[in-house]
Amino acid sequence: MAWWEDTIREIAEYRIYSSTDAVLRALELFPQVFKRAYNLRESLETLAELVNKLVEVRPTSVMLNNMMRRLLRAVEKHIKAGRSASEIADALELEIKSLRRELESAVNIAATLGARRVRNGDTLMTCSYSKTIMALFHRLREEGKRVRVYVTESRPGSEGVEMAREISSMGFEVELIVDSAVRFFMKDVDLVVVGAEAIAANGAVVNKVGTSMIALAAHEARVRTFVIATTHKFSHETIFGELVRLPIIRGVKLLPGLEREADLSAESPLFDVTPPEYIDAIITERGVVAPEAVILLVRELYGWPPETMDVISAAHRLLEVVESGAAS
Repeated sequence: MAWWEDTIREIAEYRIYSSTDAVLRALELFPQVFKRAYNLRESLETLAELVNKLVEVRPTSVMLNNMMRRLLRAVEKHIKAGRSASEIADALELEIKSLRRELESAVNIAATLGARRVRNGDTLMTCSYSKTIMALFHRLREEGKRVRVYVTESRPGSEGVEMAREISSMGFEVELIVDSAVRFFMKDVDLVVVGAEAIAANGAVVNKVGTSMIALAAHEARVRTFVIATTHKFSHETIFGELVRLPIIRGVKLLPGLEREADLSAESPLFDVTPPEYIDAIITERGVVAPEAVILLVRELYGWPPETMDVISAAHRLLEVVESGAAS
């Protein structure tokens, strides 16, 4: 068993609730690849295997892909500069510290901008578990705004239970509700706030399954829906028609109390797609944008046409960089 299997399993089984935290845990594996190997070639072979595994277990995480691209570019730069495996490991640790600070700053700015859209006394609805949404409630508490919150259980996984517990611990009034009761309670809601796993170039949002149902019910009830997420989750590949693959989990363990019913089967997607017409605004560290304007922000961030990089192919090409350097 590879030394990184435990971390991969935690990410694959969504035991790390926040997608941002899952990405940071994944990135911490990269310096270890170069510290544990006997030489640079072995490091790069392991790195290619690791990248392939991360893409396999978290196919929806645009942030993970975007961050891995940055680290792979850094690795290539250091290889061409003649750095050793241990020197690359040290450089990656510094790079990851910088990325962590960048992400924390972006999350806090987005949360601050989101808090401006929340009025004292509002009733909010949210779902799943989001680091950015948690930062929003921390900001609301700092501003002294009192709000009531409906949080869906967010099955499968029930991450909403942990979300509700943490928001309640901040002193807010929280009601935990079953996913199917969203439409029933929407009449009492002033604002929906959700995070995101990925944001497509057309403004569609990938998030925990059930998000689209909440947004649809809010749209019907004329309740505004705000997505709060950093631009690290913007997918520029979707400009070219690339699709975000949504994983499905299967097994009767999805149904509590029916684990022994061998003749039954159950399945559930982990994520769904909320169309842009059900989203009022996407709040990022770069400001508040309409879903239709996401493509303009993508152009600003990545240029036009945006440069794409398949991380799996890029990781394998690093071996060619080493070989060409040795040949020269």
